Amino acid sequence: MESVLTLRDVNKTYHGAQPLHVLKGINLDICRGEFVSIMGSSGSGKSTLLNILGILDNYDSGEYRLGGQLIWNLSERRAAEYRNRMIGFIFQSFNLISFKTAVENVELPLFYQGVSRRKRHQMAMEYLDRLGLAQWAGHYPNELSGGQKQRVAIARALITQPQIILADEPTGALDSRTSVEVMQLLKQLNEEQGITIVVVTHESGVANETNKIVHIKDGLIGSIEENNDHHASPFGMGGVMK
Repeated sequence: MESVLTLRDVNKTYHGAQPLHVLKGINLDICRGEFVSIMGSSGSGKSTLLNILGILDNYDSGEYRLGGQLIWNLSERRAAEYRNRMIGFIFQSFNLISFKTAVENVELPLFYQGVSRRKRHQMAMEYLDRLGLAQWAGHYPNELSGGQKQRVAIARALITQPQIILADEPTGALDSRTSVEVMQLLKQLNEEQGITIVVVTHESGVANETNKIVHIKDGLIGSIEENNDHHASPFGMGGVMK
């Protein structure tokens, strides 16, 4: 299988009053179409690793390749181009814009890509409909439940048709039932559309829904576990994806 995210001996230190060596020589290959979780406790380096994968943060030494292309000290414009073209992000806190409606939030990445207003509205409505949220399109984030907000965020991540979705604690702000629904949704996207998905989590229940679990501790990868027996959840998807 073709590796789409490749890290070789990647190091990262934050230079504060006390230098903090967060990543200590990370080697990792994530292949196209894999559904991977990066699991570790708070302070293990997992979010820093995700930020490097998403070109939101730079690394100090080593090598990171995205789709075969070396990612190193890019200008903000080049980094934004890669992100817009290849990567969709999902965050624990949803990162929705409070004064924009659900559909306007989903449209936003297409606005940055220069897609016409009519086309981006049509596409955003299609994605909200697929996620069972069409009737909530005109609602603002404070009128939506946590699960609905995360589905809006997933629609926003999907609308640019990215090759890779990076999800940072995507169930962290959700109750257990909604967490299962969100993970089922990601699993479905991975299986049906072949999107490469990387989920950062500290919850074993979330990690167990993925096909491969990368354990990270104190800035080092401890073990990589193939998880071929991950099972369907007891909660159905409720026909969320059409």
